[in-house]
Amino acid sequence: WLYDTLEVDGHWCLIHATHLTETETGDIAASGAVAGICPTTEGNLGDGLFPLKPFLDEGGVFGIGSDSHVSQCPVEELRLLEYGQRLAHQRRNIAAGRHASVGRSLWEGAVAGGARAAGRPVAGLAPGQRADLIVLDRGHVNLAGRSGDGFLDSLVFAGNDCLVRHVMVGGRWVVRDGHHPAEAEIAAAFTRIVTNMING
Repeated sequence: WLYDTLEVDGHWCLIHATHLTETETGDIAASGAVAGICPTTEGNLGDGLFPLKPFLDEGGVFGIGSDSHVSQCPVEELRLLEYGQRLAHQRRNIAAGRHASVGRSLWEGAVAGGARAAGRPVAGLAPGQRADLIVLDRGHVNLAGRSGDGFLDSLVFAGNDCLVRHVMVGGRWVVRDGHHPAEAEIAAAFTRIVTNMING
């Protein structure tokens, strides 16, 4: 109905898009719209799996999110996205694409789709692009002996420990040594709000 009614293009982000026919999957990919996939939400609700392989085969663009806030971890979303596909297809490396590294394919795909959906110039370290970046903790045991794409594979697949040490947003450091300067204040405010919501 959407594609019969409106002109959908690369300015659109279609959240979930889980229950798709083959035609709809192809239409989204061909239009350049971003499929906003939320694997932990879709898993929590029992909604099913996004048809990632045919979508990527058609040149589709995806981003990831966690709209129900069951998880707020982009790494967990990417891991579940790939693992769900492996379970559905009973084989590995579904999102590998043009890279041998599944972690790199997932990470770069999600960054490109997220940047398009947000209308942000995030295409790497280049003039005119936003300086949004993370620095991994090379001293973490889950990164021991890694190099090259092995860092991204470990980031996505090596469990739930936080491997991020620093975060820069728009050229400004917002997390240093794993801590945001206002994290205690933010955590207290969040706890207060959630407690009030639950207790009415």
